[in-house]
Amino acid sequence: MIEITNDIAEAKLITHAGTFHPDDVFSTAFLHKLFPDGKVIRVKEAMEIKANQIIYDIGYGKYDHHGLNAEWRNDKIKYSSFGLLWRDFGRDYLRGISNYYEEIWQRIDTKLVCQIDGIDNGNFPIIKADYELLDLDKIIDLYNNNWDENKNNDDNFILAVNCATAIFDNLIKREISNVKAYHLVINKLDSTKGDVLYLEEYSPYEEAIFADNNSKGIKAVIYPAKRGGYNIKPITISYDSKELKYTFPKEWWGLHDDELANISGIKTARFIHLNGFLAVAGTKEDAYLLCEKLS
Repeated sequence: MIEITNDIAEAKLITHAGTFHPDDVFSTAFLHKLFPDGKVIRVKEAMEIKANQIIYDIGYGKYDHHGLNAEWRNDKIKYSSFGLLWRDFGRDYLRGISNYYEEIWQRIDTKLVCQIDGIDNGNFPIIKADYELLDLDKIIDLYNNNWDENKNNDDNFILAVNCATAIFDNLIKREISNVKAYHLVINKLDSTKGDVLYLEEYSPYEEAIFADNNSKGIKAVIYPAKRGGYNIKPITISYDSKELKYTFPKEWWGLHDDELANISGIKTARFIHLNGFLAVAGTKEDAYLLCEKLS
């Protein structure tokens, strides 16, 4: 666990005191992975540092983004301290975890780091919803003292860093899994003949199917169901859409067991979801026969 010190001489990591945000919290979580024995000190104002110390989110130096020399990741978003640290050290960290470190670096940058960069620099997204979202910025802020509390906020900071570490670790784990699935499905697509993709076990397939905005002519994906039999998933019109590109006859939607088998003429046809996005057959052969009914 990250350790806070009040002695600047024994600190490896230096950041600002007071209220914390995702920027300094995730920066600390990430730096702790690079320097697991490094202690952190939270200071009210910047001070002269030693060559082996890293100061971030304060001091107007290389890993602060509050000065006039702040760097921009694109024409709309400046780097936060976390973004700068991830840019400089993220690939080296991931290189020891996965051969696909460049792909994973980009995914983490897109899904997590860019969000923290944007919000910490005042670039707030416009989200239209019928409810209030508890976003990452608000989740981390939950660890700060409330107005009527007087606890040591350094203790709260440690709790927030632990939360950020769990999020960071699980996101990397998920993206390693997603990259593995992507390459697995790409290889399957290269050897697939016809318009049905068969997977020996389920893995996320949508990204590979829609690579380069091309569905590769696939109408449906078949894979073994955890409850037995085989799932059939018609593909959607695009990667980020729920709208089906191919559908079973709508009069079949919601039918199951003998009712579905009789109307379809497929002996082990077991089920078609009420919204048509999933069908189940008892055998692989019948799963393929169901796919022939897609239009």
